[in-house]
Amino acid sequence: MTTNWLTEFTDELMRLTDGLDRQRAADFVRKVYEAGRKAGREEEASGQEHSGW
Repeated sequence: MTTNWLTEFTDELMRLTDGLDRQRAADFVRKVYEAGRKAGREEEASGQEHSGW
C-alpha cells in the first residue's frame, strides 16, 4: 500500500528535478523520511526537544 505522503512528496520532487525517474524519487523520499524518524526517536530518547532547522 502506498501512503499519501509518499505519493505527494514523490510527485513534488519529480516536478522540481529533471531526469529523475519515479522509483528513484520515491526511494529518496523514503530515505529522508526514515532519517527524520530516526533523528526524532534519538532526540526523544535523549530528552531533547525537536531541534527544528
